[in-house]
Amino acid sequence: MGWIRCIRDAEPLDTEESIRRYVRCQIFYLLGSTLFADKSTAYTHVKYLPLLRDFERIHTYSWGSACLAHLYRALCRTSRYDTKKMDGPLNLLFVWAWERMSCIALVSKQTLPPAKILVAMR
Repeated sequence: MGWIRCIRDAEPLDTEESIRRYVRCQIFYLLGSTLFADKSTAYTHVKYLPLLRDFERIHTYSWGSACLAHLYRALCRTSRYDTKKMDGPLNLLFVWAWERMSCIALVSKQTLPPAKILVAMR
């Protein structure tokens, strides 16, 4: 993931193509670090690179469904008796638990300003 940040941060952003490269790097970084994270959090699988090839169609992909499927698969793998770590979009799981199981939340919804709740819901 470090080389993606280096490439992204070194991009000059002076042409349309350089902006597209920057955005592709940022999306690839988000895919590997947030949406489809693995246990190492240092690598992103190359299987996501073809998704960034057709830049005009990125917005048509069902990212939410894929993220939920990845989380479900991670939960299934975690339920094995010999598993020590969990991967997947854990932020999504934490927000869901905070929304649905208020008895285990460290901070109740009533004490948070509305702006903070909207960020979690997004």
